Amino acid sequence: MDRHPKIMNFLLAVICIGLLLLLGFFLVLNHRNQASETARLEDLAAAAVQEEKTDTGQSPEDVSQAQETTENAEAEQNTGEGTGEEENSEDPAAEAQDTQIEAAGISCWGDEFFSQEDAQYSYKNVLQQLLTDNGYELQVADKTLAGASTLSLMKMAGVSQADLDQYIAEHTEAAAGANIPITETGIRDLTAEQTDRSDADYIPVIFMGYYGGWNYDPNELAEQEQKILDTFGANKNNYVIVGLAPADGSVDQATYDSTMKEKWGEHYISAAEVTTVPVASQQGQSEIAQAVFQKLEELGYIKK
Repeated sequence: MDRHPKIMNFLLAVICIGLLLLLGFFLVLNHRNQASETARLEDLAAAAVQEEKTDTGQSPEDVSQAQETTENAEAEQNTGEGTGEEENSEDPAAEAQDTQIEAAGISCWGDEFFSQEDAQYSYKNVLQQLLTDNGYELQVADKTLAGASTLSLMKMAGVSQADLDQYIAEHTEAAAGANIPITETGIRDLTAEQTDRSDADYIPVIFMGYYGGWNYDPNELAEQEQKILDTFGANKNNYVIVGLAPADGSVDQATYDSTMKEKWGEHYISAAEVTTVPVASQQGQSEIAQAVFQKLEELGYIKK
């Protein structure tokens, strides 16, 4: 009579062990997929940096010195312009309403997930096709960087060097001596074409942060996005924000989305909610483009 319970216990133990092994298998598989995707994006970022160095024919030391010189000059210029900006910020909503003009295009700012060879799959190019196919004569400006931090994107937008230095100091202090990713303190060398702001009166679409630069704090990322929006002109209040938490799990997607929705309200699109496949894929980018297009129409930014 004692054998039956022992057999049952043995079978239960075998089943539990099997379930644990199966769970472990799926966890390892998921970790490998995330690691593979992270490695691909890191390789893309490294290739983009190397390509920039090759194009300019500069050594890393030359790039650093040139960047420092440019940053110092821009810091002086921004200091001289500070008073004018404060005077214009007394009633930004009323001023934007008075000066609003019809947008000539859509400006896509933020992260690029594809190499130049596969750029046709990027959401900004799919968005351009959607606009054309639906009868909109609007140009989509490409203001994206592959593998670049939000610090580099703010630099490209014309955010003051003083603001950038403040973020770098805060990120360094938060690290407390530990090693931190270069994206938390480094700023990429940029070309004149990249820093051109002929898109200032376009409708901004900001999809940035996947590669870091915001100390893994969604509130800081939202603050940085606002600084880029503030560099736009008449249509700076007509915008779309797309968000995606990093794949490394450093920030929980639900927490990330909650912060962004509270900050941006109806302007926000959660990439996790509108995609059925990884964002860094052809189908994922197409789904992002569809969501952005629908949001532009929903908010009345584009009309036939």
